[in-house]
Amino acid sequence: MLDAYFAKVASYEADRLRACRRTARAGVAIGAVGALVGLAGAVAVAALTPLKSVVPLVFRVDNATGAVERVYDLRGGPLEATEAEQRYFLWQYVRLRQGYSAAEAPANFEAVALMSAPAVQADYAAEFRGSNPASPQVVLGRDGTATLRWVSTSFLGAKLAQIRFVQHERKGDVALPAKRMVATIGFDVVPGPVSASAINVNPLGLMVTSYRADMEATP
Repeated sequence: MLDAYFAKVASYEADRLRACRRTARAGVAIGAVGALVGLAGAVAVAALTPLKSVVPLVFRVDNATGAVERVYDLRGGPLEATEAEQRYFLWQYVRLRQGYSAAEAPANFEAVALMSAPAVQADYAAEFRGSNPASPQVVLGRDGTATLRWVSTSFLGAKLAQIRFVQHERKGDVALPAKRMVATIGFDVVPGPVSASAINVNPLGLMVTSYRADMEATP
């Protein structure tokens, strides 16, 4: 009887030992899989690390009013403008510079200035000044308007364009003869710090370096 009992005990202990070994092997396997998953995650994070960068924010404070404005920096690298973008902003420049209404004149003047190199700004300011007899402020007056109809845009070089348009002017209730015009524009895309207000007008950083508008013929 005792021999049979001890045989059963030995068999039971052997079964328990085998079960413990299987559990240990399973635990090792699961642990290894977990370690591999963790390693893969660490490698993925390490691979993404070069893509992370700290972008400094610059703010400008107006000394007179205390107003705070964010300054955007476009100097991250060379800017490539598509032809479609160039066409759009060049036409906006011509439309704002050649068009006129007394109510919109201050905003349009500021927009043209933001898109003009210093020498071009100075020329435009002299043309628009009320002391100039040819200024639209004098020719058309407070009740006058000038609107433009686009005709064509062509590129004469990498940074030189011509835009043809028809300019319709009214002085009060009187429509003046339409003018068929051509504007020749030298331009560039200039990276650098840009204020939040300038971003709203000229996010591309397009800068007009030369400008001339001539009348072709009366249509």
